[in-house]
Amino acid sequence: MHRTKPLAIADSPLARSTAVIRLIGIHGPIKLRDLEAHVSFSRSALQRICAQLEALNWARRRISDKAYVLTYAIDNFFASAQFSAPEVDEVQPILAMAKAEGRYDLTLSMFQNKTQLADVDSTKPPTDWESKHSLIFSNAALSAQSVMPEHEPKAFTAKAKSQASPEERTYLLMGKYHQEIRKAQMRGYVLDETLPSVSFSWRADTGAICTLTIEPAVATHTARQEFLEGHRQIMEKFWVQCSNHFKTDTATMTGQRACG
Repeated sequence: MHRTKPLAIADSPLARSTAVIRLIGIHGPIKLRDLEAHVSFSRSALQRICAQLEALNWARRRISDKAYVLTYAIDNFFASAQFSAPEVDEVQPILAMAKAEGRYDLTLSMFQNKTQLADVDSTKPPTDWESKHSLIFSNAALSAQSVMPEHEPKAFTAKAKSQASPEERTYLLMGKYHQEIRKAQMRGYVLDETLPSVSFSWRADTGAICTLTIEPAVATHTARQEFLEGHRQIMEKFWVQCSNHFKTDTATMTGQRACG
């Protein structure tokens, strides 16, 4: 049975269309013959792509010289799209490796706004993600706050207090919240012995705070005990992987961990 050979990614219809959009965006207004000089596929294929872009109202030809330009419709399309943050893209290889190994579940959490920390990717199914962490009780949130610059925590705490539940306000008044933040700053991570889990945070090159929470993938007594006994080594393993994938302030992170 004859089977057609799959197209190389660089020569796929999507890659060709993307190349044409990019060329019009960079060199436009640009005529068909000039576009043809920049591509490796046939003129007929190029004409089909340009016709499709016109049908979508993503590109048009000027009346005067028939040169192609992109329209605002394509800008509006991408402006309304939801994109993955670069930090989430960077952590993909780490999550993929952990998922393949099957020993630990990893969850990446980031601030969606100034006071809302949410899970943005994980080896666990989305049904197990936290869409909004408690800023007072959540270990991931405590870890994230521990790496904030010195001038940020007071303002952050004030905002957190204004959104706090009665139970969270009581916890704040008891001083335990601030104790946990200081402990996280000294250790460089937050350990939950009950779950169990360990969370550590860093500031990416973009300035965003990233928090990775690690927990056993199998909820057996043996797995829990092994995790608790080796939690620091497990955390160190993933910290090294994160520092390799992210452009992080490793000097600061190393200083935090040295205090732990």
